[in-house]
Formats: sequence, structure tokens, C-alpha cells
Amino acid sequence: MEAVQKCKELALKKRAILEQSLIQYIIRAALAGVYIGFALVLCLRIGEFFREANSPATYLVSGIFFGIALVFIMYGGAELFTGNTMYFTISTLQKETTIKDTLSNWLACYSGNLLGAVFFAFLIAQSGIFEHIPKEHLLFAIAAKKMHATTMQLFIKGILCNWLVCLAIFIPMQMKEDIAKVISMILIVFVFFASGYEHSIANFVLFSIALAVPHPATVNLAGVIHNIIPVTLGNIVGGALFMGALYTYLTSPKTEFVSSNRGFFSFQKGKILNK
Repeated sequence: MEAVQKCKELALKKRAILEQSLIQYIIRAALAGVYIGFALVLCLRIGEFFREANSPATYLVSGIFFGIALVFIMYGGAELFTGNTMYFTISTLQKETTIKDTLSNWLACYSGNLLGAVFFAFLIAQSGIFEHIPKEHLLFAIAAKKMHATTMQLFIKGILCNWLVCLAIFIPMQMKEDIAKVISMILIVFVFFASGYEHSIANFVLFSIALAVPHPATVNLAGVIHNIIPVTLGNIVGGALFMGALYTYLTSPKTEFVSSNRGFFSFQKGKILNK
């Protein structure tokens, strides 16, 4: 499958960038946190109008444009931790990179994403956009809800989220036109946002903004830690196991033979060849 090959090539490219300059790589990762912030603020501003009107479509409408963040990241040369869980799993299982390469990338990317989230939250706090918002504002409502879910719920929603996010990266790789890629990214990311799944880096941005402005007691650092740890682990499982490992297996060159009334058939790389 062409997309699997592209994932492997991207992992090698990312490894080269990290080996060449840690600072440059951290900056690329920080940009992903900022780009997610741009999209998140837009979603919160739009969604708040619907919340004030007590509209049942509040969460639905607020997530329509969140996929723009992934478009910024993919076309803006930024580095996103959740996507790299898929890239490096594929390249490592194919023995193009090592476990050390994978862990080094994940650590550097995760750290850079966090720095970008905190930096963006600082800019938003200084801008005054959320300075005088009510305690029931959509920003705080979403943050509090995420902080008070159970650990198992957060872990499972983290798996489901990155499964979809990686699909939003993987599927466009098989498309030729940029407009088709952009639309598919936005639509697939909308599925995860509207479904209420958990994305660790997006949560970093959300929590950083919520804590950086005057906030209610329901939003606190303990809640952030309670959320981020299981969500991050879930994101790793979703990207590494259900995307990276699964598609590596499905596209492996191993040939199996099965009997049939019509003879023997060879299943190789997803194609059925009549023997």
C-alpha cells in the first residue's frame, strides 16, 4: 500500500531532522501546538454563541473547523506526536528505524507540542480574548468535563481519537488532489471532535488556555494530570497498534495458501491471485 511506504519515508525524514538539529525539531513540534491552538480558539468562539442560546448543536458546531489544525500541521511542516506514533511504528516494524529512534522522536515531539501549547496559551492570555468570560463558558465546560471522566474512559477515548487522527493522515496519502486531501482531513477530524474522543496535544492546548485565564475551581492542575496520562497512553495504542502495526501486518509480503473447491488461491499484499 502506497500510504504505508509514505509513512516509512516520513519517519526516516523526521529522524534525519531530529538528528541534524534538536532545536529545529522542537520548534517544528511547538508549531503543531500553536496551530492546534489557532483552530481551537476558533471552535470555542463559534461554539460559545450556540451555548449562550442553549442550542443542542453547540458541540457539533464547535468542532466543524477543528480539522483545519491538521491541515496547518501537514502543510505547514509542523510535527505532531500523535501522527508520529503511526509513522515510527511502521518504520520500526519494517526495521528501517530502531526502538531508540522511535522513543527519541516521541519524547522530542511530545515535549515540543507541550511547549507550543503553553506558549500559545500565554499569547491568548495576554490578548484578553478570554479575560472576562463567564465561569460557564464553553472553554471551562469542556475542560471540566475532560478532567472529571474516569481513567478507563479517558484511555479508551484516547485510543479511538488517535485511530481517527491517524486515518485522517493515512487516507489522504492515497489521494492526488490537494483539495480532496484537505476536505478528507477536516471531515475525519470532525468525526473525532464531535464524538467526544480525547487528543492529548489538543487537551494540552485547551487546559493551558483554561489555566492561563481566570478560571473556576473545577479547572485545576490535578485534573490536567488525571486526563493527560491515560489519554496519552490511549493515543499511543490507537496510533501504534491500531494503525501502525495493523497496516504493517495487512501489507506484509507474507503469502498464505488456502484450499477451495476451485483450487488454491494465493493471498499476497491484499490481492487474490488464482493459482
